[in-house]
Amino acid sequence: MVNHIFLARLFLIGLAIVAIFTIVVDTSPEEVKLLPCLFHTVTDVPCPGCGMTRACISLSHGQFTDAWRYHPFSFIIIGLAICLAIFPTKFTDVWSGLSSKTQSIIGIFGVVLCLSVWIMKLTSIIE
Repeated sequence: MVNHIFLARLFLIGLAIVAIFTIVVDTSPEEVKLLPCLFHTVTDVPCPGCGMTRACISLSHGQFTDAWRYHPFSFIIIGLAICLAIFPTKFTDVWSGLSSKTQSIIGIFGVVLCLSVWIMKLTSIIE
């Protein structure tokens, strides 16, 4: 059965495999092309998640400033995946313990923050 815990663990295992591969073949996160971004391919505009793969691989290499430059959300994504993979019961208990209003506020804040990062990236491209 596929659930959020399984997906978090799969993400971390996949990230570890890609990180080891990039170290063995001596390639930088900048050169890794796993899946093309459909949004970017069609519109020629980066999507809100563009740079996340390179950011996560940079984090796995310990290149924190590069990861931040590629996509600041990589720190949150990997942190959440680690917490969910290692402490699934505690993680879900804490989330379930929050009121639905608090959960909604956190979700809205995350979307607004992600869109803000995207707008900043778009304005830096235009300039």
